[in-house]
Amino acid sequence: MLRPGSFLGLAILAGIAHAHHSSVAIFDTNQTIEVTGTVTSVSWRNPHGQIVLEVEGESGNSVEWEAEMAGVSVMRNRGYGQDFIAVGDVITIAGLPARRPVQEMLAKNILLPSGYEFDFGSGQPYFPAGKNGNLIGRITEDANVEQATVSAEGLFRVWSTIMDDPASFPMFKGGYPLTEAAKAFLAQWDPLDNDLLHCGTKYMPLIMITPFPIDFIRDGDNILMRIEEFDARRLIHMADDAVAPDEHTQFGFSRGHWEGDTLVVETDHIAAGYFSMDGVPQSDRISVVGVSSRVTTTIGSITGSRLQTLCTSQSLSI
Repeated sequence: MLRPGSFLGLAILAGIAHAHHSSVAIFDTNQTIEVTGTVTSVSWRNPHGQIVLEVEGESGNSVEWEAEMAGVSVMRNRGYGQDFIAVGDVITIAGLPARRPVQEMLAKNILLPSGYEFDFGSGQPYFPAGKNGNLIGRITEDANVEQATVSAEGLFRVWSTIMDDPASFPMFKGGYPLTEAAKAFLAQWDPLDNDLLHCGTKYMPLIMITPFPIDFIRDGDNILMRIEEFDARRLIHMADDAVAPDEHTQFGFSRGHWEGDTLVVETDHIAAGYFSMDGVPQSDRISVVGVSSRVTTTIGSITGSRLQTLCTSQSLSI
C-alpha cells in the first residue's frame, strides 16, 4: 500500500555486515495450497496473528489446521480491524504449506463468507471472487495520514514500512567476513530448527530491519525508540557521560548525539546472538554505529519522507 506520509527505509554500508523470522525456512514457497474449514479461534497480535480451522479430513474425521498471518500492526496499517473474521465463519485460506509434516500454513489470501477475498499485502487476487473485483484489504485512511504528517517533527514520528518497496529491506545480504568459529557454527546450523524461528529472538542490529512501525519519542533528555515488533524498546542516552552497565543485553546500551538533523547512535554491550536471519552469529564484542536521517523520496507517484539508517559494525562474529 502506497500512501503519503512517512516511509521506513534502512540501508547498511557495504563490507559489514526481513520479517521477524524467515518464512522461507518454515514454509514451502514453491507450493500454494487451499484449506477450507470452520474458524475455531482467531488471535490478533504482533508480530503475527493466527487462525485455527476445524477441517474435515479425508476419512471424515476432524483435523485442526493453524494458519499464520500478518500481525495486528500490519492489519491496522491496511485499514482493517479485528472483526472481519469471526469464530464460526467458514472460510478458505490459500497459502504456503509448512515444510514440516504438520497441519500449518502461511496465509496469503482468504475467501470470506461474504464472497469477498482478503489479501495480506500483495494486492494480487487468488480466488475467482477476488479476480472479479471482490478484493478487499487495501484501504488508506487519509485522515490518519494527514494527522500523522502534521504532528511529525524531523525523526520524531511513526515510520511505517512500505512492504512492496525493495528499498525497504536492503540489509543483511550476506558475504560477511567470518572467523573460523563462526564458519564452524554456520556449518552445523539448521535453518528448520533454531532459535530464530521463535518470536522475540532478534537482537541488535537485526531488530532494526522490521516490517512493523517504529517511532522516536523524547524521553526527558534521552530518546526512546519504540519498535512495534515484539513491543521492543531502545533507550538512546544523549548525555556525553552516560555509563553502560556491566551486563550485555538484547539491544545493548546506546549513546547518541546530533550532527545537524542527523542522529548518530553508538551501541555496545550487546549480548551474543544472531547477526542475520540466515544464522550468522555475533559475539558480545559487537558494536554498532547507526546514522539516522530523514530524506525526501518518491515511490511511484507518492512523495514523502524516508528514514534512512546507515549502520556499521565491528567484531560481529564469534
